[in-house]
Amino acid sequence: MDRTRPEIGRSGWRSRIQLISLAVFNGYYLAPVGKYLCIPVLNCYSCPVGTVACPVGSIIAFGLIRRIPYYIIGVIGLAAVSAGRAFCGWACPFGFMQDLLYRIRSWKWRLPRLANSLKYALLVLLVIALPVALGGGKAKTSTERITGESSGAIDYCGLVCPAGTAEAGVPSLITNRAIRARASWRTWSKVGILAVVLGLAVVSRRSFCRALCPLGALMALSSGMSLLRLETDQEKCTRCRRCVKVCPTASRIVPEASGGKEATAECVMCLDCVRDCPEAGALATRFGARTVMLSRGKPNA
Repeated sequence: MDRTRPEIGRSGWRSRIQLISLAVFNGYYLAPVGKYLCIPVLNCYSCPVGTVACPVGSIIAFGLIRRIPYYIIGVIGLAAVSAGRAFCGWACPFGFMQDLLYRIRSWKWRLPRLANSLKYALLVLLVIALPVALGGGKAKTSTERITGESSGAIDYCGLVCPAGTAEAGVPSLITNRAIRARASWRTWSKVGILAVVLGLAVVSRRSFCRALCPLGALMALSSGMSLLRLETDQEKCTRCRRCVKVCPTASRIVPEASGGKEATAECVMCLDCVRDCPEAGALATRFGARTVMLSRGKPNA
């Protein structure tokens, strides 16, 4: 644990875009058509004001009826190839919540990289394997299996998802007495998981994204082919490692030779590293052959 607060990259534009995304994805502006739109961010379909469908819940629904989700695969693949995990860093409402919580002054702790593997296990087991293995029955529809408290759903949405609990579960418990009366141990266990996730977000930056988000795992699997990427000018880079210090997901790697790897699959393309680089032109963000952002340098950094 560290009593001091780690450096946090400053991005007014990113905060504004995150706030706009939160409003757009949760304003019910496109109801009910918007519920058919799958956007590569973690946003609960069951939220009363939710505008769009969540890829994780959608994959589970397809798994329960044992169908291949071509549409979801296409959406996630297109997003990952075009922008990597930029949706995680710039548009995900639950990511925005974590960024806000981390600004609370407290003891800070950097999550070990080994924790990154957990989300892949959750993806395979609770999003794909168990829904497919337990689905196919005609007693209940896929929606009832996912959202019905009495259905005993054994999947990520039914057992873990803190985003769904925060956006749909907790508001329903607060405002609906009948739902509180029917709440079971499963309900309160998810509330407990949410409390732990939010508490961890205060002390460890983007901890949920790194360890517990199966959507992040999905995006990471194909982000290596992304057209949006980071590049370092080896002659201008002084290896000061400031980019490593401000990285919210501990994904930044300082390449030792030209063409070296810039970051792991955990990179959410927040661009804090480019913005805080003290050397002008040392670090760049490129989309294909086009330069999107170039470090300007900070003499006093």
